[in-house]
Amino acid sequence: MSPRQYAAQILALRTKEERQQALAEVPEELRELVKDHVESAWNLRARKKKP
Repeated sequence: MSPRQYAAQILALRTKEERQQALAEVPEELRELVKDHVESAWNLRARKKKP
C-alpha cells in the first residue's frame, strides 16, 4: 500500500485515538511520510472551514 493510501485510511477514522493507533500500525519506513500526508490534509481541511 502507498503512503497516500495509508493516509486516506487514517483520515477516514473518526477519533484521534483511532488515527494514532492506525498510524502506529504503518510500516516504520513509511510512518513519517504518512504522518506528513495526514497532517497536510488535516491542515487543508481546517483552512477550508475558516470563513
